[in-house]
Amino acid sequence: MRKISLHLLLVILLVTLSACGKAGQAKQASAENEAVPVRLGILRSAQPLSLSEEGGPLYKRLEAAGASIEKTGGFAAMSPAIEALNAGSIDITIGSITAAISALVGGSSEFTIFTKQPGDQDNQGIVAKPEAGIKGPSDLRGKKIAVNRGGTGEYLLYKALEKGGLDASEVEIVYLPPTEAGPAFESGQVDAWATWGSFTAVALVDFGAELVISAGDIESENDTVYIVRNGFLKEHPELVHEVFEGLNEESALLSRDADHTVQLIQDIQGVSEAVARQQLEGSLYPFDPIDDTVRQRWQAVADYMFEKGIIPNEVDVLSNTVDVRTLK
Repeated sequence: MRKISLHLLLVILLVTLSACGKAGQAKQASAENEAVPVRLGILRSAQPLSLSEEGGPLYKRLEAAGASIEKTGGFAAMSPAIEALNAGSIDITIGSITAAISALVGGSSEFTIFTKQPGDQDNQGIVAKPEAGIKGPSDLRGKKIAVNRGGTGEYLLYKALEKGGLDASEVEIVYLPPTEAGPAFESGQVDAWATWGSFTAVALVDFGAELVISAGDIESENDTVYIVRNGFLKEHPELVHEVFEGLNEESALLSRDADHTVQLIQDIQGVSEAVARQQLEGSLYPFDPIDDTVRQRWQAVADYMFEKGIIPNEVDVLSNTVDVRTLK
């Protein structure tokens, strides 16, 4: 009887151990097969990051690499998107190099710039209504101009003042976030508005404004940049490279079907077809890696912003970039 009992106990033990082993293997396999979430912070913009669709190149590339896309947004500008990134809520987002430089002041932001597009020289700058009497940079003297503090708007204004031979003391700078600057401009509370992207398009199409000073007129260096949370970059560098390649493919695809792309912009922004089309051409440039020439140019932008008092401290742009080609 004792032998039988011992035999039964041994059988039960072996069965239990076998079951535990299989459960552990199943759990490990499940963890290995689980897709890595890539959390994208979407702006209300016309860039491929925002316009990418399920089944498109970006989604396909990341799915093939064992990842999945989760979109959060849309943010009105880069600043709140960076706040979400610093809080660990998103992994990748988009904005301008001037906004990125401003966010790096103080060293509390945890991101790296990994790719760029040229800034849209024809859809950012300073807008004004005909009655304001502004035709060029020198006409800004004595005018009230709305800008967002520390970012694209303030940078564009200082570049325009420099071009017109004016000092900042010769204009009245009104600091407003873009969501408040638009209504202030439309109602005539300010004479001009230094702005970009969808905000420029709305001013031109809906508010009857003119782009009186374009970014090209004042030799702006305000590229569109894509940033990644440092923790995500460290853990998944290969996925950041896949995002870069996928964005280039998205840009090419969106360029081939303008009508569909316009509809995507309308869906994201809730704007008219005319406003959507105004943004189209300047949003679908190819994506470039960050090389030493680009780094030096951006460092010059940061130094300029510090010199003009747009940012309170110097910023080291060079150490906050990566050449995406090294992440394969």
